[in-house]
Amino acid sequence: MTPRARLRAALALFFLALATPAALIIREAYLRLQWEAFHQLQLQAEEFSTRVVERLDELARDEQARPFDDYDFFGGPAPLGTRTRSPLAAFPPSARVPGLIGHFQVDATGRFSAPFVPTSEADDGLDADARQARRDRAGRLEGLLARNRLLGVTPPPARDARLPATAAADDRLYSIAEAAPGGAFERLKQGPPAAALNSLGKVADLALADRFQGEPVLAPDSGKRGAAEARAPRKAEALAEASAYTAAAEAAAPSPTAPRVRAFEAELDPFDAGLLDSGELVLFRKAWRDGQRYVQGLLIDREAFFANLLAEPFARSALARSADLALASHGEVLLTRSSQGGRTYGGAASLRGTLLQRVRLSAPFDDFELIFSVAELGVGAGGRVIGLLAITFALVLVVGTVLMYRLGARQLALARQQRDFIAAVSHELKTPLTAIRMYGEMLCEGWAPEEKRVGYYRFIRDEAERLTRLINNVLGLARLGRDELTLEQREMTVESLLEHLRARLRPVFESAGRTLTVDCAPALDGARVRVDLDCCTQVVLNLTDNALKFSAPDSPVELNVTRTADEVLFSVRDHGPGVPREEMTRIFELFQRGAGAGRQAAPGTGIGLALARRLARAMGGEVELRNRQPGAEFTLRLPLAT
Repeated sequence: MTPRARLRAALALFFLALATPAALIIREAYLRLQWEAFHQLQLQAEEFSTRVVERLDELARDEQARPFDDYDFFGGPAPLGTRTRSPLAAFPPSARVPGLIGHFQVDATGRFSAPFVPTSEADDGLDADARQARRDRAGRLEGLLARNRLLGVTPPPARDARLPATAAADDRLYSIAEAAPGGAFERLKQGPPAAALNSLGKVADLALADRFQGEPVLAPDSGKRGAAEARAPRKAEALAEASAYTAAAEAAAPSPTAPRVRAFEAELDPFDAGLLDSGELVLFRKAWRDGQRYVQGLLIDREAFFANLLAEPFARSALARSADLALASHGEVLLTRSSQGGRTYGGAASLRGTLLQRVRLSAPFDDFELIFSVAELGVGAGGRVIGLLAITFALVLVVGTVLMYRLGARQLALARQQRDFIAAVSHELKTPLTAIRMYGEMLCEGWAPEEKRVGYYRFIRDEAERLTRLINNVLGLARLGRDELTLEQREMTVESLLEHLRARLRPVFESAGRTLTVDCAPALDGARVRVDLDCCTQVVLNLTDNALKFSAPDSPVELNVTRTADEVLFSVRDHGPGVPREEMTRIFELFQRGAGAGRQAAPGTGIGLALARRLARAMGGEVELRNRQPGAEFTLRLPLAT
């Protein structure tokens, strides 16, 4: 396995070691918030259903508390012979019951009556239009009951006079009265036909996930208590206050001919609810008076009733942002309200459709149930904070891992370059030292003929110069790396600088057997630059040395000196193969020798060009490269002295 592969494996393990527990912690935190939001949603659903049940119980109690005679236009006998209208005689019917069509009564003979329609026109105090409007509403009520087969049955059997007025006799009367006209209402308790429900689908089709809920629960405790009170049969004396007024009147003015109001006993059964075949909701109760059974109740527009009690309050509640509501009866969905939408948890979509609460309403509406399910869970402030922390941690972890990899890869590359540098320097030192030692021993032992001694001395000098340049490059690089480079810049003319460079370059080209062509533009007369002479010389030597290495032995090397408005340009051009485009950005990096160096087996350490650019920048200049046809051209740009 290569060092880079080992580095990638180590960083991958490091990444997983941090990311895995962090992801588990964040996931657990999200789940906690998710279940907390789910629980809060359950509490909201319970609170909403409690309010609905309390209002229904209030309506049921109010209707159950009505005395028997409220279903008559004048409300029964009144003291001193006066007659007062029943509370139900108001028209239009009270809006206290949403969607109310009207109250009705079916007597023991099957005859229909409505408390808002007077039985006599003598003293009802109504004009013809008002009377007709009441009769039209009553006709609508009677027509609905008749179409649903709740009117028009045979009369009840006569009461057996031999039965004593005891509890047993009362039970017998209940039993006999099942065949009475009001007995047709009994079938409503068995559930309406499918047509009456006007179903939007079956509850089973909702496919609610009930892993957090069991069977439908009953209505909340407050509602159940109210329903239990409303469901208890009660026996009351009708017109008890009227009897008291009558007694007071007799005491004040006794008269054998004065009318006497006696109290009538009536037993009122609790209200039941049912749906008519035509879809209306009906509340009805059995009322007993003088052994005869009556049916008293009210007919309600179902859609308006539940829209007022359920749909509109639900739409205004906070619950509507996260939950769906369905009203069902006998397994059929009657009404649905969908969530208005909102932001969700990242993983909360898994709870979509989960059952929040399933509440069966209290009597007399116990055939109906409310079904709350999750639509969306709001993200909440805690979720946003965790989300931001998760994103921040992920970014830090990813960026940190990438930076660590790049740093490690750079260190590995630097280590490889340093190994290559040491090998190159060792070779660069060993070759001239071996040659110097060999020629020195030959001269010392007198083995060299007289005519060759000058050549041997010249070779030793050239190799010593080569070693000097190499050592200067290494020392310069070391000083730059430790920020110990100290420049001694001074102003000098371009002509004097060029003469100095010619003197230093001449031995190099002579030893290499090459030709240096120098071209200086006339516009440079009197131009001055501010340079460190040693640094500038080393830069030009490195550029020309690079040109000698990477060009043909018989090709010339050119040194062109030009100027611009504010710079002097020393351009060193060779006529070699040039620098491949993909290496042009890396040629000035440390220990970067390029592909051409390997192909031609050219000597070098890979620090000459990098050192040249760094020294040039230290003097306020720059070294640039561009390819020519043929060859490459390296340019030292130095600013003119002001």
